[in-house]
Amino acid sequence: MKIFFKFVSGLLIVLVSSQQPIVNQLEYPPGDTFKITCDVSRFANLKPAREIFSISLLRQLSTQTSFQNIAAYEPRAKQTMTTNIPSQWQVLYAGGEGFDNRNTIRLVVTVVDFQCADAGLYQCEIFIPSPLRHAYTIPVNITAKIEITQKDIYMTPQNEIIGEDIHSSVNTVGVEITMICSFTGPANLQAVWKRKKEGNEENYPYANNFINSKQVFSVISGCNTYDYASELKFTLEEKDNGTLYICVVMEDNNERSRKMFTIGVNPVTDSTTGKPGTDSAGSNVGAIVVGVLVVLVITVVLIYFFVIQKKKQIESSEASTSMKVEATEVW
Repeated sequence: MKIFFKFVSGLLIVLVSSQQPIVNQLEYPPGDTFKITCDVSRFANLKPAREIFSISLLRQLSTQTSFQNIAAYEPRAKQTMTTNIPSQWQVLYAGGEGFDNRNTIRLVVTVVDFQCADAGLYQCEIFIPSPLRHAYTIPVNITAKIEITQKDIYMTPQNEIIGEDIHSSVNTVGVEITMICSFTGPANLQAVWKRKKEGNEENYPYANNFINSKQVFSVISGCNTYDYASELKFTLEEKDNGTLYICVVMEDNNERSRKMFTIGVNPVTDSTTGKPGTDSAGSNVGAIVVGVLVVLVITVVLIYFFVIQKKKQIESSEASTSMKVEATEVW
C-alpha cells in the first residue's frame, strides 16, 4: 500500500511538473512583444484522448466579468477564428490534421505592441469530442509594467563643473541653490533626498528644504502615467563642499531608481588679495579697531600741538610784559 501511494504521488508530481506555462513571464512593459502558446503541454492532468476537436485562447480584461474567446482553431472543419484582438497581433494555427492530433495541434498568439489595456486574465481551452468534455489551463494574470524614467538632477545656478563630472557644480558660500529631481512612472512613487560625504550616506535631514510638486496625470500606451518633480533648496556653506546629493525614486518602500549630483563650494575670498579671507563680521571688527586707533592718534597729536602752542603763547606774553616793566623803570 505504501509503495502504491509513493508511485501515485510520483506520477502526480511528474504530471504537474510537465505542465508548461502559456507565457514566459507575467509582467511586460508597454510596447513589448511576446507569445501566448496553447497546446496540450499547457494542461495539467489532461485525461487520455487521441483527438482534439478544437483549441482556443480565452481572455478576461479588468473591465469584463467573464472570459471571451479571442482566437480558436478547429482543424477537422478547417476553421479559424479571431475576435476582439488588436489588428497588429499575429495568430498561428498549426498541426491538428487527422484523427490522432493530440500532440500536433497548436495555437500561438503573438502579442505585438502590448498595451496596458491588454492586461488581464488569459487561459487556453480545448474541446475533446469523445467523451465530450472541455479542459482549461490555469488562468494567468498578465500585467503591464510601467517603466520608471528618471531625468538627471538639474541645478540652478550651475557654474563650472568639478573635473569632468557633468553632474556637478562649484558655487560660492552664501549662494542659494535649487536642485530639481524629475521622473515619470506609475502611481504612488515617492522622491527621497539623500546626501553622502566621506562614504557616509544619510537621508537629507531638513524636510523644510524640499518641496514635492503635485503629480501630473497622462495616458501613455494606454497606461495611466504620472509625472513627478521634487525640489531641494538651501544656502551653501563651506561644509557642503564635496557632498554628493542623491534623489532616490521609491515604490512601495523599494528603491527603483536614483540620480546623483556633486556640490563644490568656494570659500569667501579677500577682494584685495584674491585669497581666502575671514568672514565679513571679522573684517568689519578689524576695520572698526583700525579706525578707532587712527582717531586716537589724531586726537593725541592735536592735543599735543594745542598744549605746546598754548605754552608758547603764555611764555611770549610773559616776556612782553617783562620788557614793558623794564622800560617804565628807566623813564
